[in-house]
Amino acid sequence: MNDIAAYRHAAYFAPAPESAAWLLGAQWLGRCPLGGKNLAQPVPDYWKPSFFAQITREPRRYGWHATLKAPFVLESGYTQSDLQARFASVAASFHQGFKLEMEVAQVGNFLALVLRQPCQPLQDVARACVEQLHACASALPPSEVARRSRGGLSPRQQAMLAQWGYPYVLEDFVFHMTLTGPLDGLSAVQIEQLAGQARNWFAPLLEQGLWVDAVSWFCEAQAGADFHFVERFGFAS
Repeated sequence: MNDIAAYRHAAYFAPAPESAAWLLGAQWLGRCPLGGKNLAQPVPDYWKPSFFAQITREPRRYGWHATLKAPFVLESGYTQSDLQARFASVAASFHQGFKLEMEVAQVGNFLALVLRQPCQPLQDVARACVEQLHACASALPPSEVARRSRGGLSPRQQAMLAQWGYPYVLEDFVFHMTLTGPLDGLSAVQIEQLAGQARNWFAPLLEQGLWVDAVSWFCEAQAGADFHFVERFGFAS
C-alpha cells in the first residue's frame, strides 16, 4: 500500500461507510470521516445550531465510532503495510458478525450510545485489537500518559495503561459511541432535551440494533487534526 500521511492510527468499530447507520452518526456529529465533508446536524428544537455544534465538537473530531484500540503513533520499525496486515489478521480471526442492542445513556459527563446488555463476541473483538495491534504502537509520551490518567484510575487500570497504552481495555472495556462532549453548564432539562433528540434521531438503531462484522482503521494526519476513515476489514466469511 502507499503510505498515508498519518500522525496517529486507531482501531474503531464504525458502521459500513455510507450505510444508514454511518450516515445517522455522521449527521449527528456534523462531519463525514470518509471524505471530511461537513454535514447539517439534527439540532433540537429551540437550540441554536452553534450551541449544538459546540456540544458535539469533541466527538466530531474523532468521527462516528466506538474505540477498540485507542489512537497510537506507529512504532519505528513498523510500516503502515505492517499495520494493515495486522488489521486484516484481526478481522480474519472472526467468522461471524453479530448484532448489538443499543440505548442512549449518560456516561460520566457525556452522552453516548451504549449496550443494553453485555456482548462477549464484542469483548473478544476489542481484546484482539488491543493485543494484536499493540506491537505496532510506540510507547506513550509522558504527557499522553498523564492525560489518559485523568479521572482517577484503579490500580488495575493504571497497570493496563502502562502495558497497553490505555486504561479501559480487556476486562474494563466499555463499548460506547460518543454523541457529545462534556455536558458542563447544561441544565437537567437541556440534557434531557439532548438525550430525547438522540433517542429520536437514532431510533432506527435503537429498534433494529447495530450490526458488527468488521474492524475499521482511522487515522489522524497530524496532531490535533480530524480523524479520517482509512480502510474497513470485514470478518472472514
